Amino acid sequence: MDEELKQVWVASAAVESLQGEIDQAESQLDTAIDEAVKAGADPDAISNAANLTATELSDRVPVLPAEPA
Repeated sequence: MDEELKQVWVASAAVESLQGEIDQAESQLDTAIDEAVKAGADPDAISNAANLTATELSDRVPVLPAEPA
């Protein structure tokens, strides 16, 4: 039983470590998106580069600059 619990602890630690890496990568993505928006990049180009749908992008950047008519 101790060996099985040890495996659970090891697997749990691995998941927690990977979640930390994911959190850091998402933070870096948000920063990069913010910089691209501020630089005037096209929202479609940003969402393509970030591999996000338009909805996912608008969730990360609630107020995108208005597109020219």
